[in-house]
Amino acid sequence: MKITQVRIYPFDTGRIGGRVRAVAEIVIDDILLIRDIKVIESKHGGLFINFPKKKSSSNRFFEIVEPLSKEFAEEVRRAVLDKYKELISMNVEENFD
Repeated sequence: MKITQVRIYPFDTGRIGGRVRAVAEIVIDDILLIRDIKVIESKHGGLFINFPKKKSSSNRFFEIVEPLSKEFAEEVRRAVLDKYKELISMNVEENFD
């Protein structure tokens, strides 16, 4: 399985105390779309992702999409975070021009 497309939608909740910085979509092998992957900033400034979750009737959250291999989870994480950093660096450069 190969990630063939990554889209990032900046969604900074920092002004209201949140840590979500963007929402991402990935396309796998040009046939499967996964939406609502969140890019989150940790308390220490690092970035990580959360796969889509749903709230159950007992008010607990569970992942709707869950990679079953560590290698694929890392591939998704790297693809999303690399694209996010690329987008952020482009926006910073545009603001200085």
